[in-house]
Amino acid sequence: MNAIESLPNNHYSSEIDEKLQFDIAHWINKFNQVWDRSDRLFSLLRSSDDYYQQPINLRLPLIFYFGHLPCFSWTQFRHLNGVNDVIDSVYDSLFVRGVDPNVQTGTVEHTHSSRFSTDVKEEESYWRSFTVESVIEYKQKVREQILHVLNNGNLDLNDLHTLNVLNIATEHEMLHQETLMYLFVQLPIESLRIDLINELDLCQTSPISSLLENNWVTLPGGHTSLGKPYSNQPSTFSFGWDNEFPHESSFVSPFQMQSHPVRNGDFLQFILDDGYTTSDWWDEPVFEWIKKSDIHHPATWTKKNDYYRVNFVLQRNIPVEFVFDHPVILSQIEAKAYCRWMSNKTGEKIELPTESEWVYAMWDWSDSIRAGLTNNDCNVNFRHLHTMSTKSTIGNQLQWQGSAFEWTSSVFRPLSGYRSALPTYPEYSADFFDDRHFVLLGGSYVTDLTLIRRSFRNWYQDTYQYMFATFRCVKHFNHTDSPLTESDRQEIITGFSDKAHRRIASKYFYDAQGSILYTQITLLKEYYLFDQELRLLQQQVNDIKSMIIRHSDFSSRTSSSIHFIELGCGDGKKVETWLTPWVNSTDEISMVYHPVDISQHAIDSLTQLLMQKMGEKFIQKHVKPICSTFDEMYAKLRTDAMGIKVVMLMGSTVGNFSSYGPSDIKYGDDAPVVQLIRSIRQNLQVGDWFICAFDICKDTRTMIRAYNDSKGVTAAFNYNLLLRLNRELNFDFDLCNYQHYPMYNPLRRQMESWLISTKQQTVTDQHGFVMELEAYDAIQTELSTKYTYDDIHLLMKKNSLDIVKFYNTDDDRFPYILCLTQAV
Repeated sequence: MNAIESLPNNHYSSEIDEKLQFDIAHWINKFNQVWDRSDRLFSLLRSSDDYYQQPINLRLPLIFYFGHLPCFSWTQFRHLNGVNDVIDSVYDSLFVRGVDPNVQTGTVEHTHSSRFSTDVKEEESYWRSFTVESVIEYKQKVREQILHVLNNGNLDLNDLHTLNVLNIATEHEMLHQETLMYLFVQLPIESLRIDLINELDLCQTSPISSLLENNWVTLPGGHTSLGKPYSNQPSTFSFGWDNEFPHESSFVSPFQMQSHPVRNGDFLQFILDDGYTTSDWWDEPVFEWIKKSDIHHPATWTKKNDYYRVNFVLQRNIPVEFVFDHPVILSQIEAKAYCRWMSNKTGEKIELPTESEWVYAMWDWSDSIRAGLTNNDCNVNFRHLHTMSTKSTIGNQLQWQGSAFEWTSSVFRPLSGYRSALPTYPEYSADFFDDRHFVLLGGSYVTDLTLIRRSFRNWYQDTYQYMFATFRCVKHFNHTDSPLTESDRQEIITGFSDKAHRRIASKYFYDAQGSILYTQITLLKEYYLFDQELRLLQQQVNDIKSMIIRHSDFSSRTSSSIHFIELGCGDGKKVETWLTPWVNSTDEISMVYHPVDISQHAIDSLTQLLMQKMGEKFIQKHVKPICSTFDEMYAKLRTDAMGIKVVMLMGSTVGNFSSYGPSDIKYGDDAPVVQLIRSIRQNLQVGDWFICAFDICKDTRTMIRAYNDSKGVTAAFNYNLLLRLNRELNFDFDLCNYQHYPMYNPLRRQMESWLISTKQQTVTDQHGFVMELEAYDAIQTELSTKYTYDDIHLLMKKNSLDIVKFYNTDDDRFPYILCLTQAV
């Protein structure tokens, strides 16, 4: 049930010939439903005089909209074959088109718009020459004619032109029903019949003293799209306004988005911090207009005696503390000012999302919109005539509840490949492709369900304050971690130049963005490796500790200390499990932990995590991080002055090093994995330790899912390689032109990830490198070798490492091993 169902109404009935197609009955029913709602909404006006009010001086008086809805529908029907009747020669032209004046100047810039004046008295005087009764009569005649055409017009519902006319007429009225509601909010409450609707009295709820944190949700990015494809076939027809076409592919880089929109309580802090009087948060011309217009808060707010109150359609002067957790309603310039204020407070660059980012986040990554619509658990479709509290979220989840459209930073524009306007409404979008209107997405509490679709694009001027619009913030990962060098560039170009097998080394995955994405991968349900290793550590860490102490000869060392050197530590979520027994040990052995990673971001994240868990004193005494490649880290460690060394290669990192080198001999001396373990062994003394995690061969479907998750995080991890080359080395990869393709190679027992070119293209950098790619050419980005017990025995024996014990998972579906070895 929604808020307007209890209103009285006059039903327009029509006898339907049972022999007519069901589609005709559908359309008659749809028009009747739309008209019924419009009648209910206008019945909220208390008297005929209220039709002549102009609640927003940038819009026409309400009587215009009363006549505009039937007039526009009939204008559309007159585009159908055989329909050319004139209902009323005056009203058919008077009400045909509204206005959208420049907010800052009040100037109407479209010559085909209705006559208009910002002088409210002048407007009222003009429009009072048209009586409410005469417009009611006009509306009734239009509706009777529309029903006559539907019943007797022999409409061809396989004709796309006919279907467009019917959809435009109904959806246009739905759009203006929302316009009516934000106009009503600006009416004096005395002009409305508040007795006709039973709503939750917001003043009877409890005031809110504090707000839960608006979590930042990390989104991996990837391929997305705007709009939908053109179709000339009735079987694939899907109505959309001209700006919803065509399908436009885009690629979204990793970013973070707030889990829900900014709330009244959040925005109040901006106001109290002199947000509207601090020029730093506003573009200069906008700030001058804000001052001149004496704007100090959102248009739906009022202030009296230093207290702020919020207005809705039928509820006014609600103390803001009663709706602290409702999404704030405001213009785009106010949303941008808040973002700049937040950026200054946090030291991070905070912005509005782009249109592509919002669509990717809310339609591709999250199912919150679909779930809300399916479960009828959202504030849309006139369910209420006010916003509702934002929902709390758990973990890395986005929340959507309706209540208001959401602003983006994107200018309203035609999508790539846009053909033309709708022939029966050519000015619908074209008038507003002007760099002054911006895209809003989603839907509000008075948006019809029909309009809440992925492709629907709403738009308003950035300075327009009155529509039901809110926003949520985003943060982008713009910092560079361990910048690529000219030596890296040469290695990368060498890999790209091998036409028989183009590749890029996996060590380049781990910049700041890559490290963040890898952390997300470890949380995926498909990525079994992290959970299996963590479970093994939790079960066996005490036994591993006992084995190391029992078999270590500290008397032969210059120091009775033990140094844990973890290669590729990541963000360290398993480290606490590993270190706790050693920290709590009663043995008189000092312990130092050396996390080694190529990413400074990963090192910083690990340090922060350990700081939270174990305190600053622990960090100072026991943690000595090293940002380095594996090859270079030994120069930064004084290994000769250490006691017992325990080198740890966890997370199946060993799998990233191929078992085959240029000689193509498995475990040959030139194989990267052999060279890695040999390097580790050369820096160990007899009696030191090496612990290595191996992912064991298993069902191929399980392995492929782990590298091709449903959320696309692993794909984004691979795409980030190309993004990094664009960012740091000025390559010009177009990410829309690549497809992530994971596969299991049974001949080499390894998972492989490839980026496949989807078209003929040329890739260059600023130094003259050129790479010509044909469709289906591929670049290998990743390999992860899977092992057997025989493989492990051979590797360790080849490098003078004695296997002391295997620690195996107890889950046969996900075999995984920790191999504890000692240098001999």
